[in-house]
Amino acid sequence: MSVVRHGPGCGCAVMGRRSLFGLASAGAIASGVPARAAGGSYEAMLVNCIDPRFTTSSWAWMAGRGFKDLYSQFTIAGGPIGVVSPRFQDWHGAFWDNLAITVQLHSVKRVVGLTHRDCGAAALAFPNSAKGDRAMENLDHAGALRVFAAAVRTRQPALRVDLGIMALDGSVDLVT
Repeated sequence: MSVVRHGPGCGCAVMGRRSLFGLASAGAIASGVPARAAGGSYEAMLVNCIDPRFTTSSWAWMAGRGFKDLYSQFTIAGGPIGVVSPRFQDWHGAFWDNLAITVQLHSVKRVVGLTHRDCGAAALAFPNSAKGDRAMENLDHAGALRVFAAAVRTRQPALRVDLGIMALDGSVDLVT
């Protein structure tokens, strides 16, 4: 049996037993997970806010609607509010470009626009709203969501648009 000695800068990686075991374990785990191709047909694109309080609730809500592993996600401060509010004008193009490529690559059939209660970006977009006034919050969010839906329908008329406002407990009030 020959012994190979590695010097500095030889360009190869030396793996010990632990590293090799870790690599083998990762491969075994990965092989048991069904993978989808980058293209293909998916159900939706979720547009929601960056607020970490709603990450798990948004995922659970989408999974509960039958969209688990069937949607892409575009996350931006304020979610749909960030996409349409003049306060965040510089961000708008990034979303519309992303939606176009999502339709092209994933053949999505709908866009789900989800805002949430107690949103800091919404407070910046609607500075004249009374903080803590749920009726005003409903009006502001629903208005922005409807503008968002109209803009999606203008740019991507074949897409269905679903809208909602998520509460801190993860429940969603649908907006029509």
